[in-house]
Amino acid sequence: MMQNNGEQKPKTSGVLQAMAVTAMIGAEMAVTVTLGFYGGRLLDRQLGTDPWMMVAGILLGVAAGIWGIINIVKRFFG
Repeated sequence: MMQNNGEQKPKTSGVLQAMAVTAMIGAEMAVTVTLGFYGGRLLDRQLGTDPWMMVAGILLGVAAGIWGIINIVKRFFG
């Protein structure tokens, strides 16, 4: 069994943690909105509903991105 001997673990730098969270949030939004856009465009081509499925895909992508951001923030700060 290891003993701590009063030593503290080094803390992750606040700046590095902030940069990591920011990058993850940006990637989350970029990926979800892009997938929604292209998925909606594909459905528009197949169904002939230009541009309504694309708009719906973008909105669903934004909603999924916000959900992902909430989970990221909970994981880092919750």
